[in-house]
Order: sequence, then C-alpha cells, then structure tokens
Amino acid sequence: MNTVANKLICLNLNANWQPVGYKTVKDAIIDLCGSDSNGKPSTLALDIDYELDNDGNPNYNEVKTMNPVTWDEWMKLPIRNWDLSINSPSLSIRVPTVIIATNYKEMPVKTFTRKPSKDGIWNRDQGICQYTGKKLTKDQSTIDHVIPRSKGGQDLWTNMVLCDKTINLKKGNKFNNEIGLKLKREPVQPSPTPMYALIKESKHPTWSHFLIDS
Repeated sequence: MNTVANKLICLNLNANWQPVGYKTVKDAIIDLCGSDSNGKPSTLALDIDYELDNDGNPNYNEVKTMNPVTWDEWMKLPIRNWDLSINSPSLSIRVPTVIIATNYKEMPVKTFTRKPSKDGIWNRDQGICQYTGKKLTKDQSTIDHVIPRSKGGQDLWTNMVLCDKTINLKKGNKFNNEIGLKLKREPVQPSPTPMYALIKESKHPTWSHFLIDS
C-alpha cells in the first residue's frame, strides 16, 4: 500500500476542470475525505470510463464517460484490470488519478524570482545551448554568464544562458565578442505563468485529457 499511496499520480483540477497541481495518492484521499463549511464534499474524484480494444484494454483516446463522484461513491466502484488499487485484508479500493477541488476556481500563477536556478534556466532555454543551438543532456550543460562575473556580470535571467560545457570552458572569463561567440537569442526573464501551462508531463494516461499538448 505504501508504494502506491506515495505515488505522485493524482492530477488536481480546480472547479473549472483546469490543472492546478498534482499530489500523491495518499494526499488525494485525504482531500477526498474532507468537506466544506456546509458539510458538502470539498473534493471529488473523477471516474473516467473508456472504450475497450479487442484485447479488453482501455483506449485512452476514446472516453465513454467522465463522472465526478464522492469518496463514498468512489469506494464502491469496481476495480478494473487496468486500475491501480489500495488493498487491505478487508478492503480493496481503486486509486483515484484525477480529483476536482469543487470550491476552488482560481488558477495559481508561478512567478519567477530575480535570481534564477539552473533548473529554471534549463526550462526556459528548453535544454538547448544558446550559442550552438545543440540539444543538450543535463550532464553536457552548464550555465554561462553572458557578461562574466569577473567582469561585473550578475546572476540575472538576462545575463545567464544554458551552454555546452565545452563552449563554456573555451570562453572562460572572456566577453563573447573576444572569441567570436554569438547568442541565438537574447536571454529574458520568464513572464508569470499559470500552473496549467507548467504541468507538461503526464504521470498517468488519464491526465492527457486535461494537459496542454498531451
């Protein structure tokens, strides 16, 4: 049970069915057991049924129904052969993978701090060296200061780019024009971004109906 309970496979939707985050199975179940000030469920689980292929497997591109249900209703749902489940000696329950916060209509927005992290630069530059245009692995990449720190360059979004380690080693503490380096594009600080646009990786097939470009 602990292995399944700690899986980050529950997509969290707001009341408009927009993704606002994701959480573990355990935390999703805690939410599903909660209620609002009027005693009504504050979170519902989404029961999604699919058309089956000839082998009896779900076709995740062919949705039959999507029904929001309470936790009490969810506990009575049958466990299909493709479902994950939480099991105890007396009870087996289908694992919810999409939940809806019924009273929450807002869309959280991620703002970016003045000083970026390496992961932040990696995401902004999409894993691409900003001098060569080469797609890099994380092991091949480093952060380059366009104006070297030794020459007064600061740790700012507008002065930091993803760079191939070999290029960075060649550059050292020189200015780009001293060694003929030219940026593919000028670095910028990312604009505030709504959470739905930041959740790109589908951790379960049921998420694909709600994520951008899934």
